[in-house]
Amino acid sequence: MHAHGPKIEAGQILNPDCFPPPSELVCIQVPKVFDQVALRDCVTRTICLKKGSDHCHSVFAFEGATDFDIVEVKVISKTDSLTRPGYKKLKLFVKIRYKIHYSDGSEQLSQTDEATFNLTINEIYCPSCVAQVGVIKSNDDFWDCSTKTKDPDGTMIKVEALAEAFNDVINPNTGVLSLDIGVFFIVKCECVVQLLIPSYGYCPVPPEQVNPAVQNCKTFNDKTKTPFPTKFFPDQKWNPLDHRSE
Repeated sequence: MHAHGPKIEAGQILNPDCFPPPSELVCIQVPKVFDQVALRDCVTRTICLKKGSDHCHSVFAFEGATDFDIVEVKVISKTDSLTRPGYKKLKLFVKIRYKIHYSDGSEQLSQTDEATFNLTINEIYCPSCVAQVGVIKSNDDFWDCSTKTKDPDGTMIKVEALAEAFNDVINPNTGVLSLDIGVFFIVKCECVVQLLIPSYGYCPVPPEQVNPAVQNCKTFNDKTKTPFPTKFFPDQKWNPLDHRSE
């Protein structure tokens, strides 16, 4: 990008006509999503909560579950479609770890638990990614992730999840907790490929931040210096070249 040209920054685009043509075509290597499937599953977990300090009588109370994280993905089987080339039927094993928050009547405690899911993807386009040329492979650790599993044919199966705990029942005397873990899954088939894309060059260096004035209770309580916010959710970041219509 030329020094005298417009400054191109990342941000949401409302009006593409405000932008100049790209300055170059570049070849990048990225994991490309060839197909993706959405599905849901739900399991019931029964957990025996542990009390904290050594006291005579505990009264357990469940407070919530947070920090859901996919810790393991395994491809149990991959079967080629008999009628559609490149399509597969997948059976996946997915393990999700999360944290249970509770009280034993004296202390606020947390305990880790894991829920496992056996997913069946009836049909997903997942072709072989191995190029038909001789290749010396470098270390693949750059692409490794607990939410992915890589097959010998170069295919990467990636799993994304949005999980929630509900329908909880707890015995306040014994600490036995029963709850349902419902998860929305998106399963993706990816291949690392080279793509030719238009580009504006490298991302510009952002401007140096300005240190804000020191806030204290006096300035905070001054309604002229610190007005009450009119909304509690942020705006999208607009690109400076994107002229919005008034």
